[in-house]
Amino acid sequence: MPGNSERVSLERPLLTRRGALALAGGLLATGLSLGSARVFLYERLRWGEDFFPGEPPDLILEPQTWRTTEDEIRFAVLGDNGSGGRNQMAVAERMALTYRDSPYGLVLLAGDISYYGSIDDRWNEVFLEPYGPLIDAGVKWELAIGNHELSEKKTDEAAAEIEAQLRRFGKPGTYYAVRHGPVEVFVLDTSIPLATGEGGPQQIAWLETALARSDARWKVGLMHQPAYSSGHHGSHLEIRSAVQPLFARYGVNVAFTGHDHHYERTVPQDGVVWIVSGAGAKLTRVAGADFTAHAESTLQFMLVDVAGDTMDIRAITSDGSVIDQVTLAARSG
Repeated sequence: MPGNSERVSLERPLLTRRGALALAGGLLATGLSLGSARVFLYERLRWGEDFFPGEPPDLILEPQTWRTTEDEIRFAVLGDNGSGGRNQMAVAERMALTYRDSPYGLVLLAGDISYYGSIDDRWNEVFLEPYGPLIDAGVKWELAIGNHELSEKKTDEAAAEIEAQLRRFGKPGTYYAVRHGPVEVFVLDTSIPLATGEGGPQQIAWLETALARSDARWKVGLMHQPAYSSGHHGSHLEIRSAVQPLFARYGVNVAFTGHDHHYERTVPQDGVVWIVSGAGAKLTRVAGADFTAHAESTLQFMLVDVAGDTMDIRAITSDGSVIDQVTLAARSG
């Protein structure tokens, strides 16, 4: 059986839960045995939905061993990780093993941190268990709201779920700015949707003011829906139109997103590098586009090292392979 970091073919069809059930019924109707149907679906569902249980990391990490100064910081980036299944556990274990060798004190979460249920019901499965070693080591977390929390619809249930996630992580709202050493992170709520929904103009006005007054050497965006993606959902053009000009004008270096379940880094867009890191538990295919520098559909997270005027970004799979690496220079703005 292939390992958890197996690369998915760009042309392999991935199934939804509803589609899988329909396909299973069809396979059985043709006379295929139940055992054969299970094998057929296993290879598809294990990557697309991450239903299969896994073991949480069993590591004890030395706490507070990272170094953060006015000029240096190391942090991780992770998106679309909230399945509670074997794929999430595999990525979480690699994150803990990476901390052991290269300690970091911060994780940026790009949304969709709880699939198949609310965060209050699944808190242990999707957060405490997979990231227990990092939590015990004192690692801090920043959070962008994902579409599985809101689904771009205003309902009482969605509002309650968002409130629960903000409460769990101790965040002031669905968009905010926070400073960590030489890096200022601008967290956006792209589930409004940002450009056209109620509250969107206020958020954009806030963003421009926050960017303009920032004196951070490194400015980083964090949101869920991607402005640039050649994957399943594709580029969110309204977000691109609203955010990219501000990021370019005010010297944002890199923007981390999720939503599409793959890894993809763009060539600089007016100086801004956009990265999809949405393969924390599930996978969908990615095709590549004219803006793509590197793209793969493989379980991964990111490790970012900032030292002075350089930022080194690595995409790391669940087996520890580095599938992409880029070094950026600080921008003025």
